Amino acid sequence: MKRVICLLAFVLGISLALTAQQKYPPIEKLVYDGYYNWGIIWVKAGRVEFSLSQSDKYPNAQKLEAVGVSLPSWDWVFTVRDTLVTHYDKNTYFPFEFSRKAHEGNYHKTFDYKFHYNDSLVIGDVHRIGRYRRTDTVRLKADTYDMLSVAWMTRELDFDSYKKNELIPIRILIDSKIYDLYIRYLGTGKTKVAGQKRECYIFSPLLVEGEVFRGGEGMKILVSKDEYRLPLLVEAKILIGSVKALLVPNESKVIIQ
Repeated sequence: MKRVICLLAFVLGISLALTAQQKYPPIEKLVYDGYYNWGIIWVKAGRVEFSLSQSDKYPNAQKLEAVGVSLPSWDWVFTVRDTLVTHYDKNTYFPFEFSRKAHEGNYHKTFDYKFHYNDSLVIGDVHRIGRYRRTDTVRLKADTYDMLSVAWMTRELDFDSYKKNELIPIRILIDSKIYDLYIRYLGTGKTKVAGQKRECYIFSPLLVEGEVFRGGEGMKILVSKDEYRLPLLVEAKILIGSVKALLVPNESKVIIQ
């Protein structure tokens, strides 16, 4: 269950550190169902809701929040209540602050980061509830995003300008470390969402090996090939089995301009 929620939180946190070519319709809310596969059966195990609003802390900024929960039918196995929040510049997508509050079974840990651009530092307050609390200082590199602030960048890339198998560099802060990764563009295809076939762009990010994911390009992300550029489907192999996240269109809200 933890792996499903981690995937859902990660999917829209994929960093694409490239300049946007044009603006796409803004999103107020995206809802995803998470499924876990161990063998031949896919089981719905969790849900994540992403919501976007004006930042109440910084001028010219937006607030993006992701809340991931395990379904009641899975709580007896492993209870998940995770919340990720970022405040970022709405023009550059560079974050001002980012927080992740993980409540997973008996594991409770919070990460709170503030980005100090004048000093080229990220200061993190890391708290393992009931065990320790520490301050992490990370040297800030250029074009660094957090797990959520760059989510909307994927919607603004000019995918048609990339060649199949072309690598797109990304730089992301994950748990007090900055990683230089990439995304491989795989071309276009089709997928079915809510009973309808949708044309999409397909790409695969390089993953950091850890407690959840295998290292390498074991994840595929499908983004709608239309004016909304919505992440439709994510599939990933994990250490045990595989997981996927599927957009729930009738519960998501896009502002039509």
